[in-house]
Amino acid sequence: MRKLIVSAKRSIDGLFGQLSIRAKLILMYVLVILIPTIVFSSYLLGANYRDNITSIVNKNAYFLGTEKNNILNNMEGMERTAQLTLADRDVLNYLLNDYDISAEELLNFNAGPYNHLQHILYNNPNISNLRIFTDNKFAHEIWPIIFKESRIVGEEWVKKYYAHPESSWWTIYTGADNPLVTESRGNSGNYTFVSLIQEIKYPLERHLGLLQVNMRLDVFFSKIYGDLQDNSSQLMAIDRESHLYYNGTSLFYEKITPEEIKREFNRKTRGEEGSFQFSHNGIPYLCVYTNLDRLDSHLLTVVSLESSYNDMNKTRLAIIGSTLLLVIILSIITYKLLSVILKRLHLLRESMKKVRQGDFNVEIPHLGGDEVGELGSQFRQMLKKMNELIIVAVNKQAISQEAELNSLRNQIDAHFLYNTLENLKMMAEVEGQLVISDTLTSLGGMMRYNFHWTHHYVHLYEEIQHIQNYVSIMNIRYSGRLDLRIKLSEQLQQQEILKMSLQPIVENAIKHGMNSSRIRKRSLIIEITAYERDGFIHIVIRDNGAGITDKRVQEINDLFQQDSINAEASIGGGSGYELIGKRDGSVHAGSGIGLRNVNLRIRLHYGQGSGIHIASIEGEYTEVTITIPYLILSGGLAE
Repeated sequence: MRKLIVSAKRSIDGLFGQLSIRAKLILMYVLVILIPTIVFSSYLLGANYRDNITSIVNKNAYFLGTEKNNILNNMEGMERTAQLTLADRDVLNYLLNDYDISAEELLNFNAGPYNHLQHILYNNPNISNLRIFTDNKFAHEIWPIIFKESRIVGEEWVKKYYAHPESSWWTIYTGADNPLVTESRGNSGNYTFVSLIQEIKYPLERHLGLLQVNMRLDVFFSKIYGDLQDNSSQLMAIDRESHLYYNGTSLFYEKITPEEIKREFNRKTRGEEGSFQFSHNGIPYLCVYTNLDRLDSHLLTVVSLESSYNDMNKTRLAIIGSTLLLVIILSIITYKLLSVILKRLHLLRESMKKVRQGDFNVEIPHLGGDEVGELGSQFRQMLKKMNELIIVAVNKQAISQEAELNSLRNQIDAHFLYNTLENLKMMAEVEGQLVISDTLTSLGGMMRYNFHWTHHYVHLYEEIQHIQNYVSIMNIRYSGRLDLRIKLSEQLQQQEILKMSLQPIVENAIKHGMNSSRIRKRSLIIEITAYERDGFIHIVIRDNGAGITDKRVQEINDLFQQDSINAEASIGGGSGYELIGKRDGSVHAGSGIGLRNVNLRIRLHYGQGSGIHIASIEGEYTEVTITIPYLILSGGLAE
C-alpha cells in the first residue's frame, strides 16, 4: 500500500511538474477558492439540515404531545364514567340481589338507577359502550348496559384480563358493538375499541362482575384516523402486542409499508420517548415517538424527509453551480492577468534560448524592479561575465599554445642535459667514482621530474622518489648526516598530490634544521608519514631541527588561514616566499617555491578545508601537516 501511495505521489508530482507556471498558478488559484468554498458550503448545508431536522423533531414532538393530551383526556373521561357507575349503591345492590325481584321493583330500578346509568353513558358522546357483566342469576339483563357474564366467556380480552387481573386494565380489542349479536352474523358489525376493564367487588371483595367502558379506536385516536394529515407524515400507534394502528387509506404507505415502520421502531426504540432516522428504498424518514403508560402503548409519527433532502440537494446544486461559475469567471480573469504578468518572463525565456543556441550578444531589456526584473538583471550580469570569461579562455588558449612550443623547446634542451649527465655518470663509474655516479643518477632523476611537467598531479610515491633524490644530493653536502624516513602504506602511496608540494617543505627542514648547533653534532632526521581521517589525507613532515617559537608558529598559521585563492597572483611566475627563513622565524625572500606558495596552490586546487598547518616546539622539532582530500589520481574518491 505504501509503495502504491509513493508511486501515485510521484506520478502526480511528475504531471504537476510538466505544467506551465500559468497553469500551475491557475490550478492553485482554483483550489484556493474551491476547497474553502466546498468546506464552508458543506458546513452550512449540514448545519441547515441539522436545524431543519431539529425543527421537524420539535414540531412533531409538539404534535405528539397535543395528541397525547387528547388521548389522556379520553382516558380520564372513561375512568370518570367507570367511577360514577361504581359509585351508585343502587346499581351495586341490584347486582348483589339474591332473589328474583318483582316486576314493580324492576320498573322502579329501570326508572331510577338504570336511567342514571344511561345518563352517564350518553353524557359523554365519545364513549361507545358502558357495560356491566354479572354472574348473578337473579339480575336481569337490561340492554344496552347490563348483561350476563356468560355472554363474554371465551372472549380474548376476558382471557387476557383474568390471566393478569388488575383493579383497572386497559386494552385494545376488536369485537361486536352489541354483545347480543351471535357469531353467525359474521364480522360485519365488529369494531376496534379501546377498553377499560374493572372488576366489580362488593361487599367484602365479593366478585359481582366486570365493568367495561369502550371507546371506538377512531374516536380514541382521532388524529390517526382523521383526514387532516398530509401525505408526508402519518400518526400511528403500537400496542403492547406490537399491533399497529394506522390510517390505511393514506397515500403515505405507498412508499413504505407499516410493517417496515414497525420493524424499524422495534429495532431502534430507546426509552419511553425520543426520535430516530432510517432509510427505505433510498428515502430518508424521521420517527418521533412517546409512551402511553396506562395503555402500555406507543404513539408515534413518521415523517418523510424526501422533500427536505430534495430542497437541500437543490440548494447544494445551486451553490456548486454558483461556485463553478465563479471559478470559471475568476479563472478567465486570472488567465488574462497572468498573461500580462508572465509576458516579461516569456521574453526572458526567449533570450535564454538564444544564448543556449550560441548567441551571446542578446540584448536583455529592462524588465522592471520586481522579482522578474531582478532575474533579468542577474541574467544580464551573468551573460556579461560569460563574455568576459570567454575572452579570458581565448587568451589562455593562446598562451597555452605558446607554452607548449616553449615546453617543446625546453624538452629539446633537457634531452641534451640528460645525455650529458648520462655520459658523466658512465665516466665516473669507469673511473671508480661511485659516489659521483650515484649523485649524478639522483640529479638526473630530479631534472627529469622537474622538466617533465605535463600534469599538475602525481602519485604520492612519485613525489617521495623526487624527495629521496633531493636528500641523496644534499647528503653529499652534509656528509651523510641527513636521515630520511618514509612510513607510508601501499594504499596511501597512490594518493593524488600536487607536484612539487613536499619538496619545499623538506628543503626548509634541511636548510634551517642543519643550521642548528644541536644538529651539527648529529644527524637531522626527517620523517614523512600519512594517515586518512574523515575523507582527508594528512601528510606529516617532521624534523628534529631547531624548531620555532610559539608566537611565530601562531603568526604563520594565522597567515595561512587568511590566504585566499586569489591572494597570490604569481604562483606560476617562478618566485615565492620561504616563510621559515631564519632560526628566529623571520621571513625573507628566497629562490624556492615557498611554503606560502605551496599553501596557496593547495587551496587553489583543492578548495577550503585543505592547506598547511605548522606545529613546533623551539629546540625540539618542527612538524608541517598538509591536508588534502583523499583522492586517487584518476580524480575519483578513494575507496
